Amino acid sequence: MVELADDPSHASSGARAEGPRAEAPRQARALATRGAILAAAAEEFAAGSYHEASLSRILERSNVTKGALYFHFVSKESIALAVVDEMELVCRAMVERCRALDLDPLRTAAQLARAMQDELDGPVLRAGQRLCSEGFTGPHRPGWPYRFWQDVFVDLFGRAATAGLLRPWADPTSLARTVVDLSGGAFVASLAISGLDDLAQRVCENWELLLGAAADPAWLDTWRHDGGMGAVLGPHLARRRDAPAVEPITGDGGWVPES
Repeated sequence: MVELADDPSHASSGARAEGPRAEAPRQARALATRGAILAAAAEEFAAGSYHEASLSRILERSNVTKGALYFHFVSKESIALAVVDEMELVCRAMVERCRALDLDPLRTAAQLARAMQDELDGPVLRAGQRLCSEGFTGPHRPGWPYRFWQDVFVDLFGRAATAGLLRPWADPTSLARTVVDLSGGAFVASLAISGLDDLAQRVCENWELLLGAAADPAWLDTWRHDGGMGAVLGPHLARRRDAPAVEPITGDGGWVPES
């Protein structure tokens, strides 16, 4: 077990008297300790529900002292909320990265679905999503992450409509709500049925159906020629243990499993 200086019970009076010269190293150690706790907590919360998560296992995973843990966090709930804080940072950075690709709004939306799959390979997004589904978002974040993603997709689909990339009847707000509803439902269903093993397949199917119904036919022709959602999510679909092979096609669908 690591004895760290950010644990007040292990900080000597001499160390406290060293002054500003020693402050930077202590701050760096404190940040490293906090990061180790959060990384361990994300793994723990990603593996099970909040109530199944154990502080003793978080301590074991992080290799810090109990005093160091309680110096940074007052309870398991405060650790859970901090993990959701980390998830928020990941989600906001994800949006900025996808917007920076300079794709059209519909392809940017599809790329966000790919970025989510990428992040789900790590524990922070998986843990945060599970915690949010159990209500651990904090009073300062009502409706997180669903309101956040709804706002993101309302903006993207609104710009898609302005650019003529959606069919005239497709309402950007309704489409954004549908994406959020389907995405949240896919996560919950996939978690229950396959432990997220089939999530990429579900996401691929949902996006192909939505874009097939709502996108302008001329845009769809180009999208399908490029392989559709199967091309966007290809690496994740290929990694699925029991997934059928997925190939881009140029016909009526963006992807088809081989029979």
